[in-house]
Amino acid sequence: MSLFAEINFSNNFNLDIKKKFSDRDIKLMYTELSLNDKVSFSCFNNAMHGLEKIEDLEIFNNSNDSLLVMVDYTKPSTEERLFIVDLKEKRLLISSLVTHGRGTGDLYATKFSNKNNSYSTSSGFYLTGNIYNGKHGESLELYGLEKGKNDNARKRTIVMHSAYYANKKFAEKYGRLGRSKGCLALPTELNTKIINLISGGVVLYVHTNFDENKEYDFSKLLSNSF
Repeated sequence: MSLFAEINFSNNFNLDIKKKFSDRDIKLMYTELSLNDKVSFSCFNNAMHGLEKIEDLEIFNNSNDSLLVMVDYTKPSTEERLFIVDLKEKRLLISSLVTHGRGTGDLYATKFSNKNNSYSTSSGFYLTGNIYNGKHGESLELYGLEKGKNDNARKRTIVMHSAYYANKKFAEKYGRLGRSKGCLALPTELNTKIINLISGGVVLYVHTNFDENKEYDFSKLLSNSF
């Protein structure tokens, strides 16, 4: 049985967009979405190429291929780093602050881990799962898609949830956002809106300085041992 068989994919529709993107397609989309001063082009480029590869996988058959979520960890936590785009409508829907794990760094995210008890965030590609009520309230499951890089996300309970330390007031007081135990924590006022929008099989890409201006290595994407 697929690891993702338990996800309730609610966004069950087909989208008339290209499944393969040329360099020109990606550059045009980046410009049309007005991402130039928000997301690094390298982040967007990797996310788009990852999306086209993940769309070919069986687990993506009932997923929402209109939306794409990017977390650009090349930026400090005091700036918006989470971006949700609608590729069909060619619109940036939401941009938001988002935390990283305490084991990943202070102001900047510099260290990433797939290990339990590392309190670190894991980089790479994910699919969003179901919404549930946990100890942090309304939360969103995340399924890591890369062997050895983020595939322990479910075991580590790496999810999206709200946090009092993920807002501008906290950042102004302490010079950075607070840090999670590895989760992608969101501002309380945006948490419900975001996780309801992207639940049920949306591709999420976590970009780091280690991936900046480099050709992304997709070799560990859902390997046979996953």
